[in-house]
Amino acid sequence: MKQVLIVDDDAVTRGLLSRVLKAHSDYFEVTTAKDGKEAVAVIQQKKTDLIITDLQMPEMDGFALMAFINQYHSEIPVFVMTAFGGTDVKSKVEAIGSIKYFEKPLNIDIITECILEELNASAEGRLQGISLTSFLQLIEMENKTCTLTVRMNERSGMLYFFKGEMMAAEAMDLSKDAAAYEMLCWERVIIQIDNVCKKKKKEIDQPLMNLLMEGLRLKDERDLAVKKKKMPLKPLKRLQQK
Repeated sequence: MKQVLIVDDDAVTRGLLSRVLKAHSDYFEVTTAKDGKEAVAVIQQKKTDLIITDLQMPEMDGFALMAFINQYHSEIPVFVMTAFGGTDVKSKVEAIGSIKYFEKPLNIDIITECILEELNASAEGRLQGISLTSFLQLIEMENKTCTLTVRMNERSGMLYFFKGEMMAAEAMDLSKDAAAYEMLCWERVIIQIDNVCKKKKKEIDQPLMNLLMEGLRLKDERDLAVKKKKMPLKPLKRLQQK
């Protein structure tokens, strides 16, 4: 069962949200915390699928809580609710990593709909027999938010997209651009799709098209080296060191 954590020093808000969300208790369970410090303890003790937090709280406020989540649990989506909103606050919240922002008094119907939408977004899909380059271009065109697990034989890597923009990449002991280039050299890949971006921090600055063009160039270079030396396929990094 999915787990939703509500963090607010106001007992009335915690109680209201808990009562309303009980209507969906067959799908997710609600846990509450009165501040960020208590929320951290909950996160460390049990799996958490979504956090809804206030900003102004004693002990540890919402900004500090989001910073903690961004550093140690970036896979957990965060909604923010506040009675002290405004453009500056909203911009700061979004920069830290919140994916939804609600001003108090809350519209319970809207926040409930957003919770269900976010939890349902974790549904996974799997593709095979498609070019990774073509699929990444499609993700960009559709402004899709997702995490891709890319596999070729015994190798695997991760690509993270937010609204069509590649945020980060990991493959074996590689990261950032180097990891993306490595995966773009793979053929006959299997792609698994998780409709949540599990990395909120942007680690790749290049536009996707630049990455694709450079990845294809490196693939041609590697394929030529393999053909000339009649050597088995090696990770891109090792070939670049030769």
